[in-house]
Amino acid sequence: MSISRYIETSLPPGPERDQIIGLVNLGLSFQQQQNKGRRPGPLKAYLLKLIQKIDGPVSFDRLLEELELEAVRRDMHGTAASPIEQVNRVWAIVTYHHPRNGRQQLTFKTIRNKLTWCKLNQNK
Repeated sequence: MSISRYIETSLPPGPERDQIIGLVNLGLSFQQQQNKGRRPGPLKAYLLKLIQKIDGPVSFDRLLEELELEAVRRDMHGTAASPIEQVNRVWAIVTYHHPRNGRQQLTFKTIRNKLTWCKLNQNK
């Protein structure tokens, strides 16, 4: 039995009952919108999708190769193709375009930490 049905059968008919049912329904719809824990940021969400494309075991080197391919896709097809602009192995930096904050340069250590998070949360 739903909560709304329970209130409907428990309380006498009237405007107060209708108001309570409306408030309960509003609360239930608000509760469904709530997400347990923090949602991944745009880069983590992007990396989650990207590591699903990788065949075989996911390693940091394999991720860097895939990010380099994404940078080439961006060069060929424009900015809509990929948020990854460049992977610089000499300086150990990945240039990424955040949807709100614009161009960011992230170190390999940051990317490695995000990869670890993605591996742990891949099946959720």
